[in-house]
Amino acid sequence: MIYDEFSQLKECIVGISYKHVDINGLDRVVEETNEDLQGLQHILEDLGVKVHRPEQPEFSLDVHHPIMPRDIFGFYGTKMIQTYGAIYSRQQELECYKEIEKSYMWNHRYELIRMWKPDIKETEEYEIEEAHSNRTKLQQRYDKYKDMVLWDTANFAKCGDVILHTQSADKDPKNGKGTERGLEWMKSILLDYKFLDFHSSDGYKYIEVPAGGHIDGKLALLRPGLLMTWREEFIPEELKSWDKIIITDNAKFPKEFKDTKKQRFYSDYVVKYLSDWTGYSQETWFDVNCFSINEKTIITTGQDKENIKKLEKHGIDVIVWNYRHRYFWDGGAHCCIQDTVREGKKENYVRFK
Repeated sequence: MIYDEFSQLKECIVGISYKHVDINGLDRVVEETNEDLQGLQHILEDLGVKVHRPEQPEFSLDVHHPIMPRDIFGFYGTKMIQTYGAIYSRQQELECYKEIEKSYMWNHRYELIRMWKPDIKETEEYEIEEAHSNRTKLQQRYDKYKDMVLWDTANFAKCGDVILHTQSADKDPKNGKGTERGLEWMKSILLDYKFLDFHSSDGYKYIEVPAGGHIDGKLALLRPGLLMTWREEFIPEELKSWDKIIITDNAKFPKEFKDTKKQRFYSDYVVKYLSDWTGYSQETWFDVNCFSINEKTIITTGQDKENIKKLEKHGIDVIVWNYRHRYFWDGGAHCCIQDTVREGKKENYVRFK
């Protein structure tokens, strides 16, 4: 079972990239990504964690890479929930988890629930000019799909009886990943988490983070009463009494990413065909996108010494995972790991003020 983000981890899924790619330049990125993900598996296994891996797909524009199982495959209590967003190729990605599904249904009696499959034939995008820079960002056209049931499980974070979630694209068109109908569908499936009066002591509730996008790019729940973020505006009212680690982003794009962007395959192929897969790394804060082994240990791709010192002052041991192409794929440690079994119980939830 799993009810939070920080109790002792027992089992998880680590993502995987393609078997091989015949495109010069991209082949090296895929090979090194697989090497680093294998390294992540070894780190977890050395910590006593049982690791599952998705089936490794052949390279195809029709099959999204299963590097980030967090995004569309969520575990809540004893339920496994698979969802759909606005990226068509991710529908085929779910096929990579079939053996894992069977394992948890048979060995842990988990219930598998699939979202209704949307009628999306292709991904449409539009450009949004960011107010703080001259960069242009690509956002899925959720305005076209607003009547569909769409949601990313990476929009959710568990905290005992409480689920935190980011805003849908209906509320935050620039960053939201999913629709209001998708959010309501998730709530209808997870009936243990109910809308009740905020001061009620006998119920469960959802708490909205005042921004769209995947929650692990905004908040990290490190243990009851301690969170990490890079912008205080992301902290909902109910968590403002928690201790806070406010990090700064002093990181620069690594040499691997700068060199990759200079190569011809990046402009001729990746930018043209794979924008759905590579995200928008300029807005990703990898220090926040960390993964907790327990209340005292995290894995992170963030390497900023000052941020690490802030964590250590709170008694957090930091394991740095060298993920060379995190900027290329736009995903950190939390994205690449889906926790499936932890020792925590729902009843041991945190009181929110």
